Amino acid sequence: MSESQDPRYKYPPVAPRIYSLVASVVVAIAAGTPYAYSVFAPQLIKNSNLPVHVISNLSLSITLGSSLGGFPAGMIIDKLGPGLADFIGSISTFFAYSLLHTLYQTKSQNVTLFMISLICVGFGSIISFYSTVKVATANFPHHRGTAGSLPVSAYALASLIYSSVSVHFFKDNTSGLLKFLSIFCPAFCFLGSFFLKIYKRERISPSITPPESATPPNLEQQPSFKHVPSTTSLLSSFNDRRYSTSPRASFSLWGIPFRSPRPSLSNMDQSAPLLNQTGLQRSDSMSLYAAVEDTPVFVRENSPIWNHHIVQAICQRLFFKYYLILASLQGFGQAYIYSVGFIVVAQVSSDPDSNLSVGQSQALQVSILAVASFLGRLTSGPISDIFKKQFHAQRIWCIFFAAILMALGQGLTAVFDSVGKISISSFIIGFAFGFVFGTFPAVIADRFGTKGFSTIWGLMTTGGIISVSQLTKIFSYYLGKHTDPDGVCRAGVECYRDTFIITQYGSLFIAALLLFTIYYNNKVGVHQ
Repeated sequence: MSESQDPRYKYPPVAPRIYSLVASVVVAIAAGTPYAYSVFAPQLIKNSNLPVHVISNLSLSITLGSSLGGFPAGMIIDKLGPGLADFIGSISTFFAYSLLHTLYQTKSQNVTLFMISLICVGFGSIISFYSTVKVATANFPHHRGTAGSLPVSAYALASLIYSSVSVHFFKDNTSGLLKFLSIFCPAFCFLGSFFLKIYKRERISPSITPPESATPPNLEQQPSFKHVPSTTSLLSSFNDRRYSTSPRASFSLWGIPFRSPRPSLSNMDQSAPLLNQTGLQRSDSMSLYAAVEDTPVFVRENSPIWNHHIVQAICQRLFFKYYLILASLQGFGQAYIYSVGFIVVAQVSSDPDSNLSVGQSQALQVSILAVASFLGRLTSGPISDIFKKQFHAQRIWCIFFAAILMALGQGLTAVFDSVGKISISSFIIGFAFGFVFGTFPAVIADRFGTKGFSTIWGLMTTGGIISVSQLTKIFSYYLGKHTDPDGVCRAGVECYRDTFIITQYGSLFIAALLLFTIYYNNKVGVHQ
């Protein structure tokens, strides 16, 4: 049933929601300034004569602002709304780049001020970006994957846009670029804040609901999970499932059920998690399985704090399982992204006869990663929607495919011995990384609902800072083992082979965990 066909609800017009989606894309591009850091960072450090060891601290500052800042940013969005949160992001971005411009002009060597400005860059970026994702997923509950993929992919494309702007308009003019970023990005985030609104449907009074669409009171008042099936029905359903050998049963086993009668999505609360809306979808045999993922881990179910939606979400075992999956895949992808410059240096330095420019080769890899991530984020939404709507499969199948691609890319990096071949790895890993971040927001919205979505998603992404920091340390360790006294590793692929063998097996482990999750979710009747 489409939205307009359900007489019990008054739905908001489509036009304002489209405007908000377009604004989300524009704001996401304006908010993608952390990806522009590599464009001006070398000149910034050189101009201020900062020591080399400060480079890692400055990179960490952006990560702190965007990763650890994601949780408070999500809470602000859920509390104040996406429009006001985006406005706060525009102020943070304006302050950050204005301070960076001043520090560059004065050739300041105050590392603390540099770090504060970059933390504000990360925080301002992520709070505006999360606002766009919240608006997209909440305003289009029946197409969360497709709608959410638009701002997510635009955010990934920002690095390519800002690098092009730098080359064509601010070549050898870092001060002008910083001034541009301090005006353009905050201005568009500020203008977009007026359009970032969530339009909710309104329930029409039951007194004017047509009789034929009304639900009998005795059914409407019964909680969907309080039904206790009879022993006969349990055994009958269990035997039907046990002795079924049809393709329908085997597909359903892996979370790809054929179409069966189920409640229309338009009859459901678009802000509520889908698990709480699937009571009528479960066969009686599902009652034989305990929904372990819903069991509270740290909080008693009857305690007062358990009534809070966010607490219920983050205390479930499934939340921690998703946290591990996202943190791992985020770490595998970003560790490669941060290390690809060193990979290029190692490959070029290993061939004395090579005429390749290190700078141009590094820029090429960054561009490939940006385009591949954009394509992954853009295509992941529609594909996950097709999986869910056409095949009635779980969205996390898309995460499984991304994990397999990630393992492939990491494995190829461990064996490729030329810069040209590394471009293939960059594309595969970039695409897989984008595919993960294009799909996961819809998975979280489906599982936990859009109420408190930004807070939950902000907390979910904090795991990346742990995995990235540890994996970059491993990369540095193996790179240092083969580095000569000049500080350059000339051993080619041997400089980093062991690192990417580790990440390859890590990706395969996550893929296996995802297969188990898909199987178990189907057992307990969760179709995300």
